[in-house]
Amino acid sequence: MAATSDGHGWILAAVDAHELPLARYARRLLGDVDLAADAVQHAFVQLCSESRATAGENPAAWLFRVCRNRALDHLRRSGRERPLVGEHDEPTAGPPDRSAIADRSADPAAAAEQRELAARLRDLLRALPPAQREAIDLWCEGFTAREIAAITGRTEGHVRVLTHRGLTGLRSHPAIRSLLAANATA
Repeated sequence: MAATSDGHGWILAAVDAHELPLARYARRLLGDVDLAADAVQHAFVQLCSESRATAGENPAAWLFRVCRNRALDHLRRSGRERPLVGEHDEPTAGPPDRSAIADRSADPAAAAEQRELAARLRDLLRALPPAQREAIDLWCEGFTAREIAAITGRTEGHVRVLTHRGLTGLRSHPAIRSLLAANATA
């Protein structure tokens, strides 16, 4: 293990800050909670063997890249490259909506509507081409186009195109258009 001047505090901070988003990302890539946990664990073990300078001041992009590579390795070994490069995906349930649970004063009907909308959006995202979906997933996690390019190994311009096409495809989908129209009149 590489020794650092500030001990392992930066690694613990990285675990606290990035474990949950990394687990969500890995689960979307792999479609399996256990395999996703393995990929996330692998990324953090790798981080422990790196110096802080190698991982960078904010190791999020580095962690996502290592996790993505582990997920791709697993998919190749198992002969299931489908989730990242194929046309069909296994359906996966998204994480539960914790905001509705945390806010007990929220209107139950509004909370149910939010969950239904989130489920519809997840279905629409699954219908996007895998490269567009991955770019949008990472963008929704808060990464910039430059960081997404570093994670996925694509150029920054290609990431911007993928994100734009994915969002345009979502906006032009009839279900989204009807939701936007209903919101405009409400």
